[in-house]
Amino acid sequence: MKRLILLSLLLIPLISFAQDNIILSKENANEKGISVIWPGCDKNSRLSPAKCFDNNMRKHIIKTFRYPKEALSEKLSGTVTVEFIINTKGKVEIIEVTGAHRYLQREAIRIIRALPKMKPGKWGKKPIGIVYTVPIAFGAPVGG
Repeated sequence: MKRLILLSLLLIPLISFAQDNIILSKENANEKGISVIWPGCDKNSRLSPAKCFDNNMRKHIIKTFRYPKEALSEKLSGTVTVEFIINTKGKVEIIEVTGAHRYLQREAIRIIRALPKMKPGKWGKKPIGIVYTVPIAFGAPVGG
């Protein structure tokens, strides 16, 4: 009986710790009305936080995008998909990068890492991580 009590006392902190690290996909977060808050997309915005995030993500990619010189010279194109988390501190953590050539993958990573710090999503009052998947298309280079 003492062993059972001791074991349960040791497991309680582990269970509590696991609940502090909640991570939701963008889709699940949106269903629950949870979103990270892009700087300037606070409650005064005309758009919902999720829609404001999507609009600003699109603008960020266009503004930050640079076709890599190596990819231009080799006429590389394709779509790179970047999966990342906006963590509980509002910072980006890259999870996985797939598709296209590594030169294009590096540029996609650079674009995503350049995202501004955001207010994390919250489950009640607890900050949570939200996973996003963003495709970045690199069209066929013209000229040569």
